[in-house]
Amino acid sequence: MARIEWIEQRLQNWVRWKLMSGRGVLGYASVNLAAADMPREPYADVPIPTSDIDASELDDGIERLPSELKATVHEVYLGTNTLREKMRRLCIAEATMHARIGRAHRLLADHITARQDRRKIERERVEGLVTGRRPI
Repeated sequence: MARIEWIEQRLQNWVRWKLMSGRGVLGYASVNLAAADMPREPYADVPIPTSDIDASELDDGIERLPSELKATVHEVYLGTNTLREKMRRLCIAEATMHARIGRAHRLLADHITARQDRRKIERERVEGLVTGRRPI
């Protein structure tokens, strides 16, 4: 599976955001993430605040994924079952699951990069208007 590290970090933060579901906890998860099948990797001992803006942007990207990729992302990242049970629920082999997650990572990276590019163009346009240049 060709995971993209910065997308993986955003997905882990998205999971925290989904688990706290707007409970007003100032960006920190209000549930026991270890009990929610969260991996204990670089974030093991440090609570990392979750940006609502980043998480909702990623949530929008996940909702735009093809249905089989969206279902796989939801099951793999939000599911509390073992890997074998997740594959059984999705009716797929392990190689298929890894391929889908890799493809979802690429599509989410494209989605986020495109949004950043659009924001940059809009920011430059507005700055040009403020400084008196003609719009593009």
